Parts: sequence; C-alpha cells; structure tokens
Amino acid sequence: MHYLTVDEIESGLVELTKRHPTLCRLVPLPNPTFEGRTVTALRIGRPDDGGVRAGVLFLAGVHAMEWGGSDIALTFAADLLDTYAAGTDLVYGGRTFGAAEVASIIDTVDVFVVACINPDGRAYSQSTDDEWRKNRSRLSDTDNRIGTDLNRNFDFLWDIEKAFDPSVLHVPTMGSLAPASDHYVGRSAASEAETRNVVWLLDEFPQIGWLLDIHSNGGQVMHSWGDAPNQIDRPDMTFFNPRFDGLRGTPDADRYSEYIDPADKDAMEGAVEAVADAVRAVRGQDYQRIQAFARRTPGAGDHSPMSGTTIDYAYSRHLVDPGKSTVYGLAIEFGLTGEAQPPVEEMERILADVGSGMVALCLHARRPVIHVGVQEPTDFRQDFRILSGIIDGTPGWVWVDGRPVFVKPPDPRLHELLRRVGEFQSAPEVEGPTVATQRKALERIVELSRSLLDDVR
Repeated sequence: MHYLTVDEIESGLVELTKRHPTLCRLVPLPNPTFEGRTVTALRIGRPDDGGVRAGVLFLAGVHAMEWGGSDIALTFAADLLDTYAAGTDLVYGGRTFGAAEVASIIDTVDVFVVACINPDGRAYSQSTDDEWRKNRSRLSDTDNRIGTDLNRNFDFLWDIEKAFDPSVLHVPTMGSLAPASDHYVGRSAASEAETRNVVWLLDEFPQIGWLLDIHSNGGQVMHSWGDAPNQIDRPDMTFFNPRFDGLRGTPDADRYSEYIDPADKDAMEGAVEAVADAVRAVRGQDYQRIQAFARRTPGAGDHSPMSGTTIDYAYSRHLVDPGKSTVYGLAIEFGLTGEAQPPVEEMERILADVGSGMVALCLHARRPVIHVGVQEPTDFRQDFRILSGIIDGTPGWVWVDGRPVFVKPPDPRLHELLRRVGEFQSAPEVEGPTVATQRKALERIVELSRSLLDDVR
C-alpha cells in the first residue's frame, strides 16, 4: 500500500457510492476550505431510515501529518459495504464479525465517515512538509502567517487565558495563542471552515450520538473530558460556570474537576472498552483505555489538559443547549510505533486493528428502530410511541403526535409529553414480556422528571 492522496480519498468515496448506490451516498459539507476544496462525508445506511436510527460519526485527518487516519476511514467504509453486499463475515485477524452483525449495522445504524476533514493540510504535508499539523488558512488578508490546529479550534473552553489555570498554559497539549505554534487555537472559536463543517454535521443530523476522532499515535482509546479530571458529585463544577474560570487544567481534583453525568460516564467507558477489546482481538495490540485528560504525553507528564477539542465539543453541546441531542465523544490514537506516519507495512496491520474497533463501536451504538408508518386515525387522539431507548433510563427517541422527539432521561420534556398524551403504546418490536419492564421504566422516568421539575421550581 501507499498513503492515499487527497484526490485518491475523494475518488475512493465516489467509487463506493457507485458500487453500492442503495447503501451509501455522499454528503458535501457546506464550507469550502481556504484553498477551495469541498469536504465530503459518506453516509452509510438505508435511505428510508427517517432519521431515527443511532448515528455514528467517524472523523479522520484533523491533523494533516497523521496520514493513516484517512486510509483507515476509507478502508473501514469499503470493508463494511463490500462485506454486507457479499453477505459474508468481516474478518480482521483474530476478530470476526458475523454477517448478521454486519447487516445489523447497515440496517440499524447511520454511519457517517469523513475520511479527510483537513484536505488542504494533508496535501501540503504530503507534498512539502510531512510534520505539518494544521490547516492552511491565513491569519488575515494582511498577515500571511498560516494554519490553525483544528483540534483546538472548537467552541469548548476556547478562550484558554480565561478558562484555564495560568500554570498549565505552557503544557504542550494545550492550545496556543501564538499563530506560529502547532497548537494555535485560531482567531476565534470555530473560525475555520473545517471546524464549522463538523459543527454542521452534528447540527444537521441530530441522530448522531457517537463521534470517534481518529489520530496517531500512542495506542489509546479516550473519552471526555480533556480539560480536567472527571467527577460525578458536583454538577455546578462545570465548564460553563464562570465561577471556576482560571482554575481548570491542573490534576488537583479538589480545586477543579469537570462534572460528568454518571450514566454518560458509564456509556463512554463501555464504548471505550468495546473499541479497545476489538482492537486487541486482531493481533494483541493493547491500547490504553483512558479519560483524555489522563493521557500521558511527552512533555506534558501524566496529565494532558486540552482545550477546544472535537470530542469535548461534541459532548458539551447538549449541556450548553438542552435542545441538542447527546453526542458521546471518543478519540483513538492508533499505532504503538511512536511515529505520526508508521511504515506502510505496519500501517496495513493498523488498518485492521482500528477497523475492528470501528465496527465494534457501530455494534455498541445500535438501538432498536421502528420504521413508523402511522395513518391518521379517524378520531384524532394524541399518539405516543416508543421508538427506541427509554428503557432503564437510557436516551432514545419517542414518537409524539406524528414526529420523532429525542429525549434523555431525566428530561423535563418527558414528563410534559406523558402528561399531555396521557397514555403510551408499546411498539410491536417490544410487545410481549418486555412490556411490563418498559412500563415500569417509564413510570420511574416520569418520577425522576417530576422531581427535577420540582427542584427547578
């Protein structure tokens, strides 16, 4: 193999849509790059899904010099589609995914693959400077200094001087205000076209509940948060509370640690385990399972505070705006060689390692889906159907008065929906012995939501 060029990546995506026109389609992202390139996402799944399936977004090529991420993403998409079409098992070394498992991904998961979010940077890195990390935008029309680190440009604690303890601003993993730095945060939050393209995808497709950002190197699978140690006891100690400005980023958890919902923490840790287990099953590569802040990085020590990253922005969205659905942010640092671009022979093996982890994440993300065909009743009555999730307090979709609504217990909207509707119907897929369990779960959710409303009042 050889590392793919920007043009080869794009033509590879087009070729997949020609081979599998009923299973995937291209989604052009709206913001052209500084050099005029259009970034394309590949959306894999049934076209009649109605937008209510679990969505998984795989993001690659954020950092220009990490060439292998794009190759991994394109290879994964081809493996998934070709195996499904052939009706065969998908085998990565010692890990086999059965044909039925592969089919369940195509049938019940919306898979989005952005194989190269930073094509300008990749093209420059491959042609001129293989250590280039950033995109290629200029600081301004009169200032030719070039490049922003896209993984420090997202709207999550972007203002590092305000948000973080001054003692951590020099840490290598932190964003930088110096335009010449590899970690330059940009002129403003989401100033870059590439960043805005990711934001657009999450806004446009609210079914996306998982994001995996693919990087090299180091052999880790990580989850949020990246700015401080995690804690589950103080909901007020959070990134959007200005009372804690200037304290974040140190390992002193008593001074500041980032609140994470216990259920979300369990969900992300479970997904990290699933991905890392699948990677290890291929050929024994043991990737560390870790919170992003606790990642050990050369020059940073045992803790690596970060600002403005893809995964923290993705997970923070629903906390800033409760109208947005929850997106669990994960990242993988592939390879154990310590090189941004592993030798091609090793990269071929890494394609299988990470591909296995990506398939495992899709399986982990699955949820029951009902393709609802509701006819208008003769006598109007409010209609509430459970579409997916909402069992044992997990997030999911409900069908309310002819439209899908995403809810995450304990969500005040659940209580209002149930109060307004006055009844619920179990979908056909959950008729039988599970109905009683589901009814109890819903009753418990209503109780939690009511108590939450009382607290707010």
